[in-house]
Amino acid sequence: MKTGLKLCMTILVSFLTLSLLGCASDDPADVETRPQTFNLSMATFWPATAFQVTHLHQLWMDEVEKRTEGRVKITLHPGGVLLGATEIYNGVATGVADLGTTCPSYTPGMFPLIEAFELPGFRNVNAAAASMTINEGYKRIRQELGRDEFDDLKVLFLWATGPGNIMSKRPVNTLEDMQGMEIRAVGGTIPSIERLGATTHAMPMSEAYLALDQGLVNGILAPNETLRAFRLAEVIDYVTNTPFLYNIAFIKIMNRNTWNSLPADIQQVFEEMNDEFALKYSSMMDEFSEDILQQAVEEHGISIIELADDERQRWLSRVEPVTENWIARREGQGLPAAQVVDIVRELDEKYSDMYGN
Repeated sequence: MKTGLKLCMTILVSFLTLSLLGCASDDPADVETRPQTFNLSMATFWPATAFQVTHLHQLWMDEVEKRTEGRVKITLHPGGVLLGATEIYNGVATGVADLGTTCPSYTPGMFPLIEAFELPGFRNVNAAAASMTINEGYKRIRQELGRDEFDDLKVLFLWATGPGNIMSKRPVNTLEDMQGMEIRAVGGTIPSIERLGATTHAMPMSEAYLALDQGLVNGILAPNETLRAFRLAEVIDYVTNTPFLYNIAFIKIMNRNTWNSLPADIQQVFEEMNDEFALKYSSMMDEFSEDILQQAVEEHGISIIELADDERQRWLSRVEPVTENWIARREGQGLPAAQVVDIVRELDEKYSDMYGN
């Protein structure tokens, strides 16, 4: 009886030992079957509380992790903590961050063809139409014209603000009201504002609040979402609707070495999400923009100004030469500017019809 019990105990101990050894196996074959994970860093200039961070970027990051079954995790560094607004593009290209979202206009002259999407006079009915125009337009410029201003890194997708407005400390109802104003503007919007008689000051959006509060500028050309994201509703009193003046491009980018290090199936996940999120970002921005403007009226007493039809035509006529001058200048530099503008016009019409309602 004792012998039988002893034998049973010996077998049990041996079984448990083998089980534990199996669980802690360092067999190279077992290690190779474990899925590789990638922890990526992403830099953006938007503050942590901004809609673009809390809703757009967070949604995208969560979806990347979900669709890769946890193999890709992204840590976001908002508010320019890792890289400042003007540093993000080069910082991602050189590997300071794996990913970044930035505004090409923050580095004037670096991406001349992208300026075409920010010229005045397009229908630009909303952010959805503007975003699909620039996301598709970038592809066509690269494929049809052989031009890629972002070839030193991996472009995931582009999107755009769509319509923007003149937000000011004093009312703007006519062209005469624009004379002598100091307006914050960037990129392709600068010539338009100057044609309207104002003086422009280029600066990152993160600096606009202080500039308005201290009187360094008395107006800004920007989309409605900045009223909350950058608290501009606290330092302006009027919003004049000027959708024909404004459209600013944004881009989500990845370091080229980081991209090349990802397995093909993970790369495919990113590619499948690109067009989807270019539209998703902009559609969410359109809804958010309307809510923000209403809140600004109700909580801060901001007045909304609509230009009269004849006044609007005066403004359009005044800014018409901006596109002609831009084409002449960029063509003189050997760039296919006229062809690019033709592409933008075609896509603006297409997507304004498609998403206008």
